[in-house]
Amino acid sequence: MQELRVQREFGLQRFAGSDTDIRFYTRFPSYDHLMAFWFLIEPCIYKMIRVSRAKSAANRNEEVLTPARTSTRQLLQPIDEFFLFLVFLSVGLKERDLAHRFNIHQSTVSRIIATWTNFLATALGSQCIWLTREEVQAYLPEEFKDFSDTQMILDCTELRCQTPSSPLLQSEMYSSYKSHCTMKALVGIAPHGPVTFISNLYAGSVSDKELFKQSGIAEKLTEDMAVMVDKGFLITDCCKCKVYCPPFLSKQKQMPAYQVKETQAIARLRVHVERVIRRIKQNKLFDSIITMSHVYNINQLFAVACMLSNYQNTALVKKWVK
Repeated sequence: MQELRVQREFGLQRFAGSDTDIRFYTRFPSYDHLMAFWFLIEPCIYKMIRVSRAKSAANRNEEVLTPARTSTRQLLQPIDEFFLFLVFLSVGLKERDLAHRFNIHQSTVSRIIATWTNFLATALGSQCIWLTREEVQAYLPEEFKDFSDTQMILDCTELRCQTPSSPLLQSEMYSSYKSHCTMKALVGIAPHGPVTFISNLYAGSVSDKELFKQSGIAEKLTEDMAVMVDKGFLITDCCKCKVYCPPFLSKQKQMPAYQVKETQAIARLRVHVERVIRRIKQNKLFDSIITMSHVYNINQLFAVACMLSNYQNTALVKKWVK
């Protein structure tokens, strides 16, 4: 009877025996991998502040100093709430769909998603993802020997969002690159692959250079560091560090041989940040158009997806593993 009940209910235990399903619903490569991450965050669960409690405290103009005790009326176990959040992020299912699958009310689904978004943003955000120059050098792949001072590889990405009703907001959020209203973020990775910088999301019309300046990353880069960027990033005058960027043809009819080789070398290495961003955007929530109902916490959702990618995925290149 217990086995039949597990098979009937939509929860983590139902898919525990299938790593393929775990990968599909959570982006973690296996059940064991997922549980290893769960054991990392489980000790902090008791500190979780539920959104409903935070709102009621705000209405009474009170401060929530301690989390509420676990309620016996709680409809889902914490691990199944976590699974629900991952399904929402990874598969992009709508709240009504999740309500039917987990046999709970749609408003409960909404509260669970908001609570876990806040919790994971706080828990994962409390861990410093920025790496020092010494840490980057310790794991620098052999392929970067000609660019050994590279601290990070930078690139921008855009999320399509619902068109605002305000003409002013429409003009600010319209991206000529995507021909749609978007939100734009700057993502940086260390040469060996992990995400080490995530900016806030900005209006889609902002330029790469302006986003770089507003993100605050320039303050972290010192003269003995270098960043690797695409040709569109004209940031040499915005930071103290060295910038590796494919050279422009300028007024030359043809690039010299050394510039062609430099362009190819940078392109081969810079592509890894695009691969990391592609992994992040494999979360189907970001595939569809972000509705206005999720704009209030999309910054946190995107940051959580970026930070989770450091735990969910294997190395970009197997031989880089140390």
